[in-house]
Amino acid sequence: MVTKNDPLQGLVAKDVGSIDRTRVANFLQSFVVIDGSTKEISFLSEFQKINSNPEKMEIILLAAKARSLLFEVSDGLSPVDIIALDIMPVGSVKSSLKILFDSRKIKKDKDGRYFLPGYRINEIINKYNNKD
Repeated sequence: MVTKNDPLQGLVAKDVGSIDRTRVANFLQSFVVIDGSTKEISFLSEFQKINSNPEKMEIILLAAKARSLLFEVSDGLSPVDIIALDIMPVGSVKSSLKILFDSRKIKKDKDGRYFLPGYRINEIINKYNNKD
């Protein structure tokens, strides 16, 4: 039985899956642009300044999530999709996905597409905001 003053009520959220679209857009605007007609993600020079391939992969998957919210296309990218972006060597794509997946920082759907869980979005944005 749940009462009004139950301390566990602090754990209840109305919409756990909600994403602060403004925060995501403000963060991504220095790294990517999304073509309105083709829905393709293009990477800006600031993206290339990121030294860590797993960190680049997190940005790529966050951009894919933003694209899915904007255009209602499926979230996530397959390794082939990421390789086709031609932004890092094939081996780096595969090893970065493995590192992130094995550490449970990203997930994979039944079709083999990797995606960024919603609960990691703020963690990633905060990590970059703290670097400044």
